[in-house]
Amino acid sequence: MSEPLEIEVIARGLMVIGSKVLLCRNNKHGYFFLPGGHVEFGETAAAALVREFEEECGLSPTVRGLGQVSEGIFHDGKRLRHEVNLVFHVEHPDNPGRAGPGATPPPVMSREKKIAFEWVDLGNVGEVDLRPESAAAWLRRLAASAGASPSSADGIEWRPQA
Repeated sequence: MSEPLEIEVIARGLMVIGSKVLLCRNNKHGYFFLPGGHVEFGETAAAALVREFEEECGLSPTVRGLGQVSEGIFHDGKRLRHEVNLVFHVEHPDNPGRAGPGATPPPVMSREKKIAFEWVDLGNVGEVDLRPESAAAWLRRLAASAGASPSSADGIEWRPQA
């Protein structure tokens, strides 16, 4: 019997310290994504994001504003998936607020064998396989903007994908 088709709501966090952005790496396949996970029924997206951070790496970030919304429909090799990604700006609990460009972010250790956390220079985001592509494109544009940082982006960017 096949799994029921559903729209998955994913809460993701954009954590930036200095010029580095925190990414999560799938250890088996090598691609990257912004940390976070599925929103459960009856749970707010912000609460889901904090829960996912706590489960995956033990951090309890401060959730700030919503920075991007994107939609994607794709086949993951097993089945068709339909995701709505809500990307929030988050702050590291030990490093709140803005840190200068030379700030060194603290290591983030995974509690799960299937994933790892890595700090990647924002200017190098285009060199890694970051999924979904809408998040990668958004971060590349922010990195290319003179003096802009994802933590200071205004408003919501809607990026539907087919």
